[in-house]
Amino acid sequence: MSFVHRPDEPGFIVACKKKYAFETWRHEDEVLTYAEAKKKAEQLEAQDPAITCWAEHKRDDLANRFYVPEAH
Repeated sequence: MSFVHRPDEPGFIVACKKKYAFETWRHEDEVLTYAEAKKKAEQLEAQDPAITCWAEHKRDDLANRFYVPEAH
């Protein structure tokens, strides 16, 4: 399994957490390509140095990606 994503790969959101607290959240209101999500994560980190953000697959998309109807 490869963890390298194509820049135009769809189905990503931005997830963030505070560096010094146990608080996390996801920006699930818009689904982006990997490149767009990574750029937005970098912008959010630049605005607030106390958080770290990353691009991740939206959970619904990830579940559907590995579902094989013929196997069930």
